[in-house]
Amino acid sequence: LYEEVRDMKKFGVLLEEYLDEYNMASTNSMKLVFFLDAMEHISRIARILRQPRGNALLVGVGGSGKQSLTRFACFMAEYQCFQIEL
Repeated sequence: LYEEVRDMKKFGVLLEEYLDEYNMASTNSMKLVFFLDAMEHISRIARILRQPRGNALLVGVGGSGKQSLTRFACFMAEYQCFQIEL
């Protein structure tokens, strides 16, 4: 169910809770800073992944957090994340 985020501070707290859960469950802990753009990107990625056959092509410079935010959004949706290597 899609619901508009009305309070970004509450959303930030929710993301921090998910991050704590992720770091407890994962062997590789993530240290993310949830500034406004990052929170919006996580929200978009999570919404796309929850859709049937949802997929996205993330484009940007290296080191901008595309992979970390995608792994985090997968964790939030309780999906298993894997990477294809060529």
